[in-house]
Amino acid sequence: MLSLAPGVLFDADKHEYWYKGKQLSGVTGLISKKLGLKYSSSFVDEHREEGLHIHKAIQRWIETGYADSVHPGVKWVIEKLVFHDQFYSEVLVTDFKEYASSVDLVYDFAGQTMGNVHIYDIKKGKFSREYVTWQLSIYKYFIEKTTKYKVTKCYCLAIKDKEVYPIFPKSEEVISQMLYGYYATGSVTV
Repeated sequence: MLSLAPGVLFDADKHEYWYKGKQLSGVTGLISKKLGLKYSSSFVDEHREEGLHIHKAIQRWIETGYADSVHPGVKWVIEKLVFHDQFYSEVLVTDFKEYASSVDLVYDFAGQTMGNVHIYDIKKGKFSREYVTWQLSIYKYFIEKTTKYKVTKCYCLAIKDKEVYPIFPKSEEVISQMLYGYYATGSVTV
């Protein structure tokens, strides 16, 4: 198991992140607000179940090597990943101050590249490059500020399109401004 947020706890039933007794915010609401997106609770509920199934099935495949789902999206992602033993799923990332989230997939090269990783987000519906760019840029920022890892590539696995889209992250300055309203320098000490 790859740990990029030691001490952060995730309550899946409530979808809450906690660190040392403090609740941390997820980043999806922040991104949606930045982009002016609004989703009804019925829309979210309708899409949550299928999305959870896809993510859990891929996680089981990564952990066991067995695909136990007939969902076409799961099958397509598995075909794209090939080396399940070099991927980690639902990897927690955080700044240890205000935010936490889970990266759908992290590819760690089996330790062969001195801490370089690729990160992936899986989207089952319509692909929005702007949304995913913000999302993966924030994840990259958290990983590079709080761990020894360097994110060298970002991708979106768009199930509906059956495409792998490279994502070009936003600058550290832009992400820091969005998260905190100022430019933060240096790494975070825990």
